[in-house]
Amino acid sequence: MSVVASGEAMLELIRGATGRIVIAAPYIKLPSIRRALSEVPPTVTECICVTRWLPEDIAAGACDLEIFDELASAPGGQLLVHPHLHAKYYADGVRALVGSANLTARGLGWHTPSNIELLVSLPQEFPGLLDWESMLLRSAVPATEELRNQIRKRADELRRAYPAQNVPDVGDEAEDEPDASLWIPRCPAPERLWGVYRGRGADTMVSSAYEAARADLAALAPPQGLTENLFTAYIAGILRQMPILVEIDKLAAAGLTDGKAHDFLADQLEGTLEEIEPGQAWRVIKRWLVHFFPDAYRLETGQEVLVKGRELPLR
Repeated sequence: MSVVASGEAMLELIRGATGRIVIAAPYIKLPSIRRALSEVPPTVTECICVTRWLPEDIAAGACDLEIFDELASAPGGQLLVHPHLHAKYYADGVRALVGSANLTARGLGWHTPSNIELLVSLPQEFPGLLDWESMLLRSAVPATEELRNQIRKRADELRRAYPAQNVPDVGDEAEDEPDASLWIPRCPAPERLWGVYRGRGADTMVSSAYEAARADLAALAPPQGLTENLFTAYIAGILRQMPILVEIDKLAAAGLTDGKAHDFLADQLEGTLEEIEPGQAWRVIKRWLVHFFPDAYRLETGQEVLVKGRELPLR
């Protein structure tokens, strides 16, 4: 039994499958199932997906009805529906990944920022696991065009009756290539982020900085009602899991000059949807790191070198 990195572990499991694949997740988004199915080897004869497909999930954008056609066109593909499904389960007949990660970009770490998820790798003979899978498949119903159309009709009614809601678990998956959704902070004044979160700043901030703060908050999706300390801890927690900032953290241990940082960011941003000059991106990132991790980073004067340390004094 081991804890694994969600997205890559799921794809690795699929690539190594030789017979049947079973995927169960309440939320399944079209780009994510496409990415998963693209890794299915020709040795696989069945690819069974179970999802919840509740009208409210469809209306909120948490799950896609289009996965029906995607699975119908896949060799051995089947879609089953279980309205009470909450488990997340990926199995290839030899081992299974069990945990919290939905088949979405944020759930599997293919969107920045991603959710903090957990998948545990278990052998298929783990006590009770095959019985649970068998129970799930027996109690689920096959998805049909008629069922899909009924759910779509109800979801459309819900969209008209209630305002659209953001679903932080999913993220923006408009692009087929999840890496295109790389997010980096834009607001040049991270100390003002709390005020914007509280509904202030429109009349006191430069408009570009204010709009950048709003865009950053939309991407980070902090829950409403946080205290300032909890808000800061929430943002810091998201930043800690961002791959690009994890790499910057490693580089800063030896002192990260502006020149090295520019080169690093230019390489990281190439081929993404981020239209930002590496120098500007680095100026913003430095401010965010020093603001949200005041005990871990400092800026040395002169060359503006970002240095990581331990329990550094507040500046």
